[in-house]
Amino acid sequence: MSAVGGISSENSLRRFNLMTKSASHRGREERFIVTSTEAGIGVMPSATELPPSSHMMLSLFTHRKIEDLIDVQTGSLTMIETATPKAGIRELLESRTSDKDSLPYVFNSIVMVVNAGGLRVLRSIDGTRPFHYGRVDGSVLLATDRKSLWAGGISNVKSLNPGCELRVSWTGTIALEKSLSMDEIVAVRGVPQEQLIQSLKQTLLSSFSRLRDCAKCAVLFSGGVDSSLAGLLASKQCSNTVLIGTHAKGSRDASVIPHAANLLALDVIEVPMSDKIVWNLLPEVIFATECTRRMDIEIALPFFIAAREAKRQGTPLVVSGQGPDELFGGYARHTELYENRGEQALEAQLRDEVSVTHKTNIERDERAISSCGVDVWFPYLDYEFVKLALSIPASFKIALGKTPERKIVFRKLATELGLPIELARAPKKATQYSSGAARMLNMAIGENVPECRDLTKKQLDLRVQDVLNYIAKQLEMPIQNDVMHSYDFDVKLSSLVRE
Repeated sequence: MSAVGGISSENSLRRFNLMTKSASHRGREERFIVTSTEAGIGVMPSATELPPSSHMMLSLFTHRKIEDLIDVQTGSLTMIETATPKAGIRELLESRTSDKDSLPYVFNSIVMVVNAGGLRVLRSIDGTRPFHYGRVDGSVLLATDRKSLWAGGISNVKSLNPGCELRVSWTGTIALEKSLSMDEIVAVRGVPQEQLIQSLKQTLLSSFSRLRDCAKCAVLFSGGVDSSLAGLLASKQCSNTVLIGTHAKGSRDASVIPHAANLLALDVIEVPMSDKIVWNLLPEVIFATECTRRMDIEIALPFFIAAREAKRQGTPLVVSGQGPDELFGGYARHTELYENRGEQALEAQLRDEVSVTHKTNIERDERAISSCGVDVWFPYLDYEFVKLALSIPASFKIALGKTPERKIVFRKLATELGLPIELARAPKKATQYSSGAARMLNMAIGENVPECRDLTKKQLDLRVQDVLNYIAKQLEMPIQNDVMHSYDFDVKLSSLVRE
């Protein structure tokens, strides 16, 4: 889903149309022209001609009922952009505080309000919904996707940080304000582990309860503890839940996914990933994720392919298991830090990682998945669950020894919630390697780029990033993508996901 807007200026309607065209993959469009009047504001449907008075153009793309997301009252227009099941404008309005100047918070959302004071945008602190802005020729442009701003003529795009509010006056002035923060979350010691697990259980069940009225969903599935627990809990709320996994032949996930799905007694869709498929979709994935960093592309590839299949199956919502590694110490680097610098150093590191995970992980995944025409939801990043997880001491998360254990309290939580022990103790494996995406990317470039066909494995490995940068350059993406070599192959966006 995408919300886009602009302050009036010369040629602003043409610019706005270019922006909205680039966001059409996010659903049906609902457009409004909001004018500033002596009595407050006026709201009208989209028009081919713009009013002479000061105005803003707003557009919301959605797969849901528009009345669940927009509220028009005398003096204000309120719009919520969210993928959270059951969340909507009613929940938003009911959550308003007594402070009339504060915007209400709803998990996994962007809130936009236009009134006599101008436009205000709040990005929820979980950071699962991206939002960007910029200025060009007297207009302030706003969008979920950076590519919408690129289409509007802005290359230097700025991002609204989670928990922050953007204010745009009718004259086009911009102000930023931080509304919510995770900085003050600290570990609480002395609470028994069993009590913490029960608290985590109730909070996580509350998050997944939002799926109760969801008709159909697909869970991104690798067979690890995070996605397995997500599949189990989703299936208890949404009766039509399917697991969906993508892997290359001979990869670890090729054997793990069907076995794990069998243990969960849930249906699974396995989508093949080959070097040919990767090559054909590579420009689309680069354009969708708005980046070229090799690791990001390797991780995004299986998510993109799975989301494309979900769309083909008529599934409107994809559930992601992202979050527990950063919340509970799931990486080898966490064990090393804990061993070398102690408990408080790791707790601070986890807070730092969670505070930037929207940049390092979530925005990439959200863009890759939503570009296929489906919504994505991150239940582990519910703010209440995040706060509780970060307050748990590191000693409950990692145990040192000859074979260090990671995410201990989360694995115990998974068992408490009914996940089979074998899945709860499944070892952590990086998506790009367990799915075979990293290997398929190398093979795809080696087979299809003439200048790379005769390179050794080591030489090819050194060229992959350069080829990704070249593709982005050919797509005219205004990002840092220096190219060291010249290549002789055509680059174009696939039509496969824009049917």
